[in-house]
Amino acid sequence: MTGPDLVPRLSVIIPAYNEQESLEDTVEAVTAALPDPGRSQLVIVNDGSTDETLVLAQKIAASSPASVIVVDRATNGGMGQALASGFEQATGDVITWIPGDGEYDLGEVLKGLSELGDADIVLVRRTTRGQLGRNMVSTVMYGLIRVLYRFDAHSYCGIFLISRERWGSLTIRSRDVFFTLEVALRARRSGWTISYVTAQWRPRRAGRSKVFRPTVLLRNLAELLRFRIALWLGR
Repeated sequence: MTGPDLVPRLSVIIPAYNEQESLEDTVEAVTAALPDPGRSQLVIVNDGSTDETLVLAQKIAASSPASVIVVDRATNGGMGQALASGFEQATGDVITWIPGDGEYDLGEVLKGLSELGDADIVLVRRTTRGQLGRNMVSTVMYGLIRVLYRFDAHSYCGIFLISRERWGSLTIRSRDVFFTLEVALRARRSGWTISYVTAQWRPRRAGRSKVFRPTVLLRNLAELLRFRIALWLGR
């Protein structure tokens, strides 16, 4: 292949819940990082927002140099449901995702494109997070994952790069925050070659995190245990 065909067609999922203050800047940064916006697809998932997120997403879709699909979920279902809805619409050769709050730079994630030739999936590890409470909780969760699954998830931020063909061969049952960890665990269980790149965590552009909450953490813990049981039962 020569010329633009060397660059795979990308689909980038952008889940957003009440991100009216950050979505426009986030999408602008994502678009700037695309190797070829004209051959790329953005899937913005409005996850039941109660602010102007949907209006902004529609405005972005009308003016973006990339192809933009807006998925409007009537009710807030959380990260897993938002990602699942977005991945269903992805048509690119390679699929990834970026949170709508601007915490990660797509340009750093796309360093993993060069790894996909030899790897089946590329997982993204964050390099910094200067929040003591989050770091402590993450350390505990990583320890549990290591004990339950013998998998080193240290610093895995949940973002990944995968070909659409490979994605189609995975069955991800979680529809909660466990969604992205299940992707990694099922890839490992399938014997896939896993590669890693790093991306710097940045403070969100505006608002507060919807993930780092006690109820969400408890649900994630419950899914860790349920998934371990499901694997023991061969599911």
